[in-house]
Amino acid sequence: MREAQQIRLLQALIFVGAIALWEGGVRLGLINPFWTSSPSMLLQAFVSSLAENKITFHLGVTLSEALSGLVVGALAGIALGLLLGMSRIVGLALEPFIVALNSLPRVALAPLIVMFVGIGFASKFLLAFSLVVVPMMINTWEGIKSVDIVQLNLMKVLKANRWQLFAKVLLPNCIPWLFSGLRVSLSFAIIGAIVGEFISARAGIGFMMDEAAGGFDTTGMLMPLFVLMIVSFALDRVLLAVSSYYLHWRQQPAH
Repeated sequence: MREAQQIRLLQALIFVGAIALWEGGVRLGLINPFWTSSPSMLLQAFVSSLAENKITFHLGVTLSEALSGLVVGALAGIALGLLLGMSRIVGLALEPFIVALNSLPRVALAPLIVMFVGIGFASKFLLAFSLVVVPMMINTWEGIKSVDIVQLNLMKVLKANRWQLFAKVLLPNCIPWLFSGLRVSLSFAIIGAIVGEFISARAGIGFMMDEAAGGFDTTGMLMPLFVLMIVSFALDRVLLAVSSYYLHWRQQPAH
């Protein structure tokens, strides 16, 4: 507990110190607010946008695009990863194609996706989905491949069938990999939604930033970006808390 308190105190000092230096630099004329804005200007812009219900509306649009792509992409990726892991021959046969697909910069496909499905919800959803499905598939597959062979042999000695091997050994071993993949995929999904909004959109955080950039409004660009960052961080903490709850059995007792 003492160490945890020290870490939280250090984190708070770093945060407050960075904000104070930023605001102080602007007020003392050491930093040009045209390029960097300032914490007070961002707060003022946030309060104004919140009163007009702008930031909540656009944030809701972006989160709906990103989280729907995350959920569907994660489910598809997990299903494909389990399929690859359950069949060694299929997994080895498809491995080079999966590596090639993973190396493909899916963000670069954004203009093509928008051209195919339009500038609405579908293009942002598909872009978020494309960024999530491959990492989740690979994480699931790696989780299955990392199973302790001793556990598998023990289950076989106990005459476990294929379903029991899956439910008692393979799937539980994948859970840490799945949560790790979800935390990474969350940021990927948000990136996909934002990139799609940059290309063409009528609403969303990316739309707000693009509109502000057209007017050289640094505060208007940074404010929604920081709001999205805070919300994304909160969602990551939720995933971390859920994973800690379900994986408490993996924590080793202190010696």
